[in-house]
Amino acid sequence: MGPFRESDQDVGVQDTVEAPEREQQEGTQEEGSKNDGLGNVPSYSLAGSGAQNPSNNRGYTNQEYEQYSSQFHKGKEGDSPTWSLAQPLPHILRPGMRHGALPEDRREDQAPMAENGQDLAHMDEVQKQKSVENRKKKVNDPKEDEFFNTWSKIRHHLREPLAEWLGTTMAMTIGLCATLSNFTSSGQAGSYPAQSAAWGFGFMAAIYTTGGMSGGHLNPAISITLSAFRGFPARKCAIYIAAQLLGAITAGGISYAIYHDAIVEVTKVAKVPQNASVAAQALLTLPKPFVKPATAFFTEFLGSAILVGSILALGDDTNAPPGAGMQAFIIGIIISIIVLALGYNTGGCFNGARDFGPRLVALMAGWGGKIFREYHAWWVWGPWVADITGALFGALVYDMAIFTGGESPVNYPRRRRKRAYRVRALNFRKKLGVGKRKVPDLERSVKETEG
Repeated sequence: MGPFRESDQDVGVQDTVEAPEREQQEGTQEEGSKNDGLGNVPSYSLAGSGAQNPSNNRGYTNQEYEQYSSQFHKGKEGDSPTWSLAQPLPHILRPGMRHGALPEDRREDQAPMAENGQDLAHMDEVQKQKSVENRKKKVNDPKEDEFFNTWSKIRHHLREPLAEWLGTTMAMTIGLCATLSNFTSSGQAGSYPAQSAAWGFGFMAAIYTTGGMSGGHLNPAISITLSAFRGFPARKCAIYIAAQLLGAITAGGISYAIYHDAIVEVTKVAKVPQNASVAAQALLTLPKPFVKPATAFFTEFLGSAILVGSILALGDDTNAPPGAGMQAFIIGIIISIIVLALGYNTGGCFNGARDFGPRLVALMAGWGGKIFREYHAWWVWGPWVADITGALFGALVYDMAIFTGGESPVNYPRRRRKRAYRVRALNFRKKLGVGKRKVPDLERSVKETEG
């Protein structure tokens, strides 16, 4: 790689560096790989050559507006990674891959400094002091209190959960209303392909609406998978799932209220209770009576695996990511075809929140507790167990077959993977208050597992 310009040394690491001239074709294999990585050779991919999302897609902003709105820049580029379905997933350095975690890493770093006669203790003290100053600066940032009003400050701290709630509400309201329209009208105001498209493009619209803020996960299985395979923080994962469930409940309530008259009319004509009418098939998901439990389970498992595997492929900028703003559109198409292809057996859930929210609304509407016992408590082992395990399996298969990034545990070196799991176990024990007096030596325990 070519040297940095002098100005780069003053302003820190730059977003781009000047690419060296293309090397001759008769060079070594290593040189050819460099050309491939730099995009100096043509790509024979049917998905396009070197497709990348531009990073400078901000609209025009007046300079005076930036001065007036002091918190405008918060959460923008370079602040923190965003695990978004609307853009390539971030490449982060997870604890298991961080250089310096292993003793041999520290010895490698200290050896050259010791040879040069530098004071290691003094350098460590300087680094600690800088870290403390950075934390103080972040806590005492005067711009933190410069908000227009109280709600602006509250929203600033809750914007990601609020975005997940809004996106889930939006996507599921569109999907549920389209499904209710089809069933309560006996197909006069819709069809199964139409409702499949409504689900897909409902989620597409929701991701476009909220993807830039929270990432637009809108599905507990997606958040859990990104936490396990792409480093999405576990604490955020729990908050996201709670927001998604609230959004699903909100969507279920809105859809039931909008189509309440139609549901009542259907039950009167059929002379059956609401939980036995066709409206139940629209609001809830349930396998067909002739579908065996194993078939129902693996239908949801397969659909979630395909969905999440495709999402990881779209977010992999080393593969063939779509152009700017196209990921949400393609995800919408994927959801539509999965529901269309696999939705007949089980109702096409592939999202634990999609079933739980409307089911809870139906319970509050007086449909009875029977809806939580149907088909051997389907709502637990179908939309939750099957969908989450399927999503994790889809991510595992994609990472084992294609993905090469270090943020996936699949690509951890063996010892770093064991150490990362050991650290998590020790931290969990400390939080529970188990084994405080006797905590085994970390490195010794890792070596014992290797033996």
